Amino acid sequence: MPARVWRRRALQAGLLLTVVALFAVAFLNARANLLSRGIPTSFAFLDQVAGFSINQSLIPYSPLSSYGRALLVGLLNTLLVSLLSGAFATLIGFAMGFARLSRNFALARLAAAYVGIVRNLPLLLQIVFWYVVVLAPLPGPADSHHFAGFFLNNRGFYVPGLSVAQGWPALDWPVFDPALNPYNVEGGWRLAPEACALILALTIYTGSYIAEIVRAGVQSVPRGQSEAAAALGLSAAQARRLVIRPQAMQVILPPLISQYLALTKNSSLAAFIGFADLMQVSGTILNQTGAALQVIALVMALYLGLSVLTLAAVRLYERRLRWGGRA
Repeated sequence: MPARVWRRRALQAGLLLTVVALFAVAFLNARANLLSRGIPTSFAFLDQVAGFSINQSLIPYSPLSSYGRALLVGLLNTLLVSLLSGAFATLIGFAMGFARLSRNFALARLAAAYVGIVRNLPLLLQIVFWYVVVLAPLPGPADSHHFAGFFLNNRGFYVPGLSVAQGWPALDWPVFDPALNPYNVEGGWRLAPEACALILALTIYTGSYIAEIVRAGVQSVPRGQSEAAAALGLSAAQARRLVIRPQAMQVILPPLISQYLALTKNSSLAAFIGFADLMQVSGTILNQTGAALQVIALVMALYLGLSVLTLAAVRLYERRLRWGGRA
């Protein structure tokens, strides 16, 4: 093996060892300082009783549950908001991206106005707008807006959920029955107002960026591709589906991944409206236990895990398309 290769590998190994050593020294120094001040350095606090309530939970939770379970609830809430917002933002973004390229002047101008306005308003302002201006004034359960089994009031958005009755899964429909409970809707699955406001804001905000990504991706495909498709007798819809979209997706996918990652991280703004996402729950745990190093390390690891899962999911989609002959 050439000497320059050995030197390059030795330099890389030395750099890696230096970085690891710096992290080890920082960790040991922080641990020593925490121990000297009587601050816990283990993760035993995760088994202690949390003692606080959470306004949205996908799994059974009460103030008597552990800090570990509270952290899991916050993680699941972040996943819920990210998945729903990502799905809706993709639909809106692709629709508006194609609308911007429409030959219909009014439709194209409307899509351009949506992108221009939404992208230039701070996301936090939009979250507060949906929560304070739109959702907070909603009526109580007795005067809920309801349609086809869906209820919307100041307690949240109620949709049919799954329940297991006598060993069989069945739809559990929300219903307001004053005789049963005059103060709330019973049954179904509830999405808290804070979650609704966050999903609406993230969806509309991220959708505006996706719209521009889609527009740029479609415009990157040479015009001759559309002309060739028309010459082969393909309709406009077939040309978009079979010719334009596969080529445009190669340009769209990389920045689209960045938007999905940014959406997940932007969900941490939920703390400003009191939604119990991963960041808000971890902040409460940190304040109560004082285990700053452990809590921050856990949150960093969990957000990193969410990013890795997002990248893995997109990679699976990329393999399915088999671009460039790669599996």
